[in-house]
Amino acid sequence: MRMYVLIAVISLFSLVSCKKDNPEPEPVVNYLEINMSAVYGANGTETLLLDSVYTTPEGYKIKFTDIKCYFTLLQNGGTQFTQAAYYDLREKGSQVVSIEGDYLKFSSLQGVIGVDSSVNHDDPSAFPNDSPLNISNAGPMHWGWNTGFIFFNIEGKADTLIDGANNLNHSFSFHIGTDAFARPLNFSNLIWTAVGSNTHITQWKLNMHKFLHELNPVDLKTEFLTHSAAGQQTLTEKITSNFSQSISPF
Repeated sequence: MRMYVLIAVISLFSLVSCKKDNPEPEPVVNYLEINMSAVYGANGTETLLLDSVYTTPEGYKIKFTDIKCYFTLLQNGGTQFTQAAYYDLREKGSQVVSIEGDYLKFSSLQGVIGVDSSVNHDDPSAFPNDSPLNISNAGPMHWGWNTGFIFFNIEGKADTLIDGANNLNHSFSFHIGTDAFARPLNFSNLIWTAVGSNTHITQWKLNMHKFLHELNPVDLKTEFLTHSAAGQQTLTEKITSNFSQSISPF
């Protein structure tokens, strides 16, 4: 009887030892990233650098100092990609969002450029701490004077006097928000590129030359300010339309 007990103990010890020597492999986590490159130049091939000086077709000298925007309710059909993503060229570079997911489920993406009305008026402190819509992450992209978010923010400086000098002392500022100026996003046939063994990236482009000059041209000498307020609807609509059409997959 003692011999049987001893054998059972030894067998149990061996089994436990084998499990320790051969642990279960950790599950592989796959990641998806959206990156958006800001570009300038007539062919949209020149990387845009904040604070760098560019010459417009009118001969103005300009520099962009801030480019930010929200995307919300990104999904493919009924499969959610993410509730919200936040692009901040200065603070985050080209990255829009990074999530866990399977790229095979997202050959297309639909959503909103801006913050959808279904969440735009929610309490920003009530979003999860890691949400781009949480007030600690949104910061100045949530209006204190108006219930809602700034959908996109473009700021910079210009010299509209064509005199050979670079006196960029003329500010331009486009803060677009309110439900009426959210715009749909619908990208199909997205290309996902493997980076490493468990990450896939899709590349988008924000063409700021197209935004200013190729659609409904914006004359920064006279069209330099809108905060989506009453009386600014015409310029707000132009800026919104241009911006939404300047974003595309690579």
